[in-house]
Amino acid sequence: MVEERVAIVTGGTGALGTVVARELAVHNFSVLIPQRPVSASRPNPPVPRASRILFMPADCRREEEANRVIETAMKQFGRVDLLVNGLGGFAGGEPVDRIDVTEWDTMMELNLKSCFLMTRAALRVMREAKRGRIVNIAAMPAVLPSTKRAAYAVSKRGVAAFTEIVGDEVKGTGITCNAIAPSIILTEANIRSMPDADSTKWVTPIEIARLILFLCSEDARSVNGNVIRIFGGV
Repeated sequence: MVEERVAIVTGGTGALGTVVARELAVHNFSVLIPQRPVSASRPNPPVPRASRILFMPADCRREEEANRVIETAMKQFGRVDLLVNGLGGFAGGEPVDRIDVTEWDTMMELNLKSCFLMTRAALRVMREAKRGRIVNIAAMPAVLPSTKRAAYAVSKRGVAAFTEIVGDEVKGTGITCNAIAPSIILTEANIRSMPDADSTKWVTPIEIARLILFLCSEDARSVNGNVIRIFGGV
């Protein structure tokens, strides 16, 4: 039998994260998804344990809450095998001299700070276990930046650089850290926002999910510190 493993997927309720979580569950992972509750008094109830996917209220941009996610996984499952840092968002459309500082701060917190906090917390238990996989979601602008996306591109390039640094720090420990940099992802929201674009060239969520599965497999034990481009036909 394949040993059951445990994954944490931030952003696991989004268009990409939902597919990633389901694909991991199919492949014998128990999946914990931290998500911001509608309100502190009415947190999202957990899905039954048998479903392999559990939810917990947490804002991964906050240090104490990121730490609590890892603590919850350890209490519930006793291990953390995979962390997928999929929490993120996009804002853009203005040149640098017109970017509102709130937009800048939001992109840094959502895309980069959450990645740092969750990775730091996960590494503490992975180092003790001498095993683990971390997969960060970067983006095409992280490696091919373009105009009017400064805050987004810089935050995602930060994710890419952070991935390379962590990969260097964990080499030889049984832990790997890689990032996936997709182009436009084929989601309903992106189709609505770009109705005239050729969506057949976009990357599908299942392609990304299956790449994550490969990166956490034994076959990928020597793949570490990479920012993997998955651009499709874009």
